[in-house]
Amino acid sequence: MANEVGKRYACTQCGAEYVVVKGGEGELKCCGQAMEIKAK
Repeated sequence: MANEVGKRYACTQCGAEYVVVKGGEGELKCCGQAMEIKAK
């Protein structure tokens, strides 16, 4: 999965949120699980 600049991701376990500032391949993880893309 490609991470696109400007997309917001959230951790369902701890509530941390991240905004992608440099796109790339791979998967964002937090608390040992994949983060979910957050709706605008």
